[in-house]
Amino acid sequence: MRWDEEQDDVLRECSYRGAQYARDEIERRCGASHSVAAVEMRASRIHCSLAVQTVCPSCGAVGVNLNRATGMCRLCSERYHLEQERAFNELLEKERAEAEDSAAVEAARRERDRLRQANSRLCRKYGLRSRRERGMG
Repeated sequence: MRWDEEQDDVLRECSYRGAQYARDEIERRCGASHSVAAVEMRASRIHCSLAVQTVCPSCGAVGVNLNRATGMCRLCSERYHLEQERAFNELLEKERAEAEDSAAVEAARRERDRLRQANSRLCRKYGLRSRRERGMG
């Protein structure tokens, strides 16, 4: 079967995935069946490299080094880590806001004062030693 411009375009478009993938893609899109050797020969004639290159799964960048930990290119890895830090920062800010909530602090203080007063009354009523006499405050 003869090669046409559409098949050459498909070959150029997906050559970074290797000869076998390019052959399958040409057959799928154009209906033309070529052998892997024919694809390699045609790629050589149109000066198209069939070297398999890495592809970032996140952004689709071709020929980039992938981070072993994330499996993404440097930019996508940095964006991923940035999002993690933003989420952690939001969590910390939320916890800080809850800890400084004046209504909650005031409610805890009132409860402590109420219990301290009740304990003081019990100590006086039954003649027990107070917190201060016990060395607790």
